[in-house]
Amino acid sequence: MGNRRKIARSEARILEILADVTAASYSGGDLTPWELPIVVACRRVLADTIAQLPITAMTNGQPRAIQPQITIRPDPLEPAWLTKARLVDNLTKAGHAWLKPIAWAADGWPTAATVIDGARGAATFDIDGRIVEVSIAGERFGIGPDPDSVIWIPYQVPYAGSAGEPPSKDCWRAMEYLAALYDMAGSFWEAGFPSIALMIARRLDPDDAKKLKDQLLQQWGRRHEPTVIDNGATIAPVGSNAVDSQLVESMSWANQEIARTFGVMPSIVNVAGGDSLTYSTTEGEFTKWRAIGLGPYLVRIEGAFTDLLWHGTSASFDTQTLTTPDMATQGVYYTQALAGQPWLTVDEVRLKTAKLPPMQAADPARFPSPAPGDATAGAFAVRSLPRRQTA
Repeated sequence: MGNRRKIARSEARILEILADVTAASYSGGDLTPWELPIVVACRRVLADTIAQLPITAMTNGQPRAIQPQITIRPDPLEPAWLTKARLVDNLTKAGHAWLKPIAWAADGWPTAATVIDGARGAATFDIDGRIVEVSIAGERFGIGPDPDSVIWIPYQVPYAGSAGEPPSKDCWRAMEYLAALYDMAGSFWEAGFPSIALMIARRLDPDDAKKLKDQLLQQWGRRHEPTVIDNGATIAPVGSNAVDSQLVESMSWANQEIARTFGVMPSIVNVAGGDSLTYSTTEGEFTKWRAIGLGPYLVRIEGAFTDLLWHGTSASFDTQTLTTPDMATQGVYYTQALAGQPWLTVDEVRLKTAKLPPMQAADPARFPSPAPGDATAGAFAVRSLPRRQTA
């Protein structure tokens, strides 16, 4: 019963401390939720991951033979990875972004577009709360892929009349609590905290106290000499109390919750999630993350680029590299794909596994092209290798 009372008092004290810290407005030295390491890590891993994924124009479920320039490099004045990273950064902080077409082909469809930060646009809504136009740097634009229009990309729209909110909007208070915990930890280490206390059962004047402390520091400073203590003095260790322990546990728990808010698995940002991962389970972790964590960001950006493409053509991120199985698993799968009634060719396997060119192109002498009229003409033929000459 006594332990429960102590824990209850510790938890109550933590709540009082957090309430005092977060009740005050931010000052110049306060840590904001956007500066939290877990928030920075989640936003970076999302932006950096999506920046690596190519955008492919698809027609009838297949990649187009010639990809449009707007999916290869949307903005001619910046790298493609930067365009995608900026879109994600806006979705995770401002909650929305604008994609502005800046060049058009003869058929009227855009060939280039640039990212406008969400905070730069002021949206205007109709009486039903739908966006009808947006003001950017004093210019007014409609919504759409047409000239004098922009593509609106929100992360979430919780109510009519909203331009879009970030994933952290609904848990901002919890992020402030964690920022308060980091502020407390910072002041704790800046002020310093003794690891031991020299206890003497009599009153000391300031000079005697300083002499004893200096003597103790001199004996222990880089020497590890034995300490001689007289006059009934004792050394007592000073460790963390229940409140300190609760603070550390609270920070760990808050890190996990904030990572989930951004749709990032705790393990991906090196936060303990209470489970152990192996190589095989890591593959499943990335598959799960692609579906329920990364997916919401991908579908919003894909929708924006689909609006910039011709009718019947859609934009899709290629996420296969995120869930590529280990070589042993690939070996089993592709062995079955080539055996019996194969559904893949050797050259297709070479391309998928190692990005290698077709065998005939790699070594024409060993793999000549089929003769005209050969039954295998036009197909990928695997010919027997010449036997090695023996002496």
